[in-house]
Amino acid sequence: MSLARGIYGIEYNPGRRDEHPLGPFGWLVILVLLAAAVSLVVTLCRRKSPQAEDMTVETPPEIVQEAVEPRPQEQTPPPPPVVEVPHNVVVVNDIASRSPQVRNLLLRLEAAEQERDLALAVTTIEQIRLLPGQPAADLDDVLARRLGALNLSWLFDGKNAQWVSEVKVKAGDSATRIAQEHGSTLASLRKLNPGLDLEKLRAGRDKVLVMNHPRFNLIVYVRTRTADLQLNGKFFKRYDLRDSVTGAIGSYETPANLRPFLAEKGIWFSAADRTEIEMLLPHRSSLLIAEL
Repeated sequence: MSLARGIYGIEYNPGRRDEHPLGPFGWLVILVLLAAAVSLVVTLCRRKSPQAEDMTVETPPEIVQEAVEPRPQEQTPPPPPVVEVPHNVVVVNDIASRSPQVRNLLLRLEAAEQERDLALAVTTIEQIRLLPGQPAADLDDVLARRLGALNLSWLFDGKNAQWVSEVKVKAGDSATRIAQEHGSTLASLRKLNPGLDLEKLRAGRDKVLVMNHPRFNLIVYVRTRTADLQLNGKFFKRYDLRDSVTGAIGSYETPANLRPFLAEKGIWFSAADRTEIEMLLPHRSSLLIAEL
């Protein structure tokens, strides 16, 4: 293209047909402008994005949770916790109908059992059984059997100074000798000292727990087929007999080997009870066979 003088001044001359109207530099200018425009648009978009994100309203966690989770329905109150009752606890359902004296002692026994207070439980049962007129006679057998379990636990927990004493091993002492000197049995010595090697006692260093001259005696009742073990004249534990007693009614002194003697008198216990009686009843104890 070109400019030329015409009738009305300088006029546009399209020139030849093969000549492009923008010329060689026109397209370059247009491309530069387009590139600048695209760059500007991209920059503006990038600047606008974080602003849009900042303007986004965040939903509080409480609202989100409330929208996602269904509203809980009304729940029934949980059942009361189950109280674990110690093994062989005396349970009396009619405490309220008892006399005030018996009721108070039974409530005290219940509390002692729950707190596992052996001493208090033992003394409470003894008081109930000794009440004048025996107002709790219907509970006597249950109380006696529970008292026996408590007495046995109390004896072998190593803390009952009433029945157990601590002996310092002297030169020449052995477990058998210590048991004999204190009127006890070797089996009870093993029971009282589970962590001590009784075969290797060290003089001047070891201390042994031993029943201190316990005066055990056994009363066998023919009619009820039961036997009561007494300690120092007080009830200690009750046992059941497996069969009728065939021995004659009377008083006897136990020999060193108790098992054949019991068989001779027709006094049969379970294996566990017989082993326990042999452990507790020392040589030359009193055994009474009574009719009741």
